[in-house]
Amino acid sequence: MASERKIGTFDILKVMTDRNMDIRLSTLDNITNLELKKGNSFIRIGFSGDVVNGIANNEFVGGLLLARKEQWEEIRRELEKAGGQ
Repeated sequence: MASERKIGTFDILKVMTDRNMDIRLSTLDNITNLELKKGNSFIRIGFSGDVVNGIANNEFVGGLLLARKEQWEEIRRELEKAGGQ
């Protein structure tokens, strides 16, 4: 029996985007506090490693991505039922 492909975050987000579902992005320009402690970066949410300097030096594009949980779970179940195809 062939192993099924694991459903990934971007698989779910792609379907949600195609269906114009509720996905929100808070861009890096909304960050009000950056900290580096013991080799880890903290931006109200934790990041492993030092990304503080990269953000401060404008080397990253990104942000906090939020998706409606009910829709997320619905799409995850749908993709799992389809066998990850």
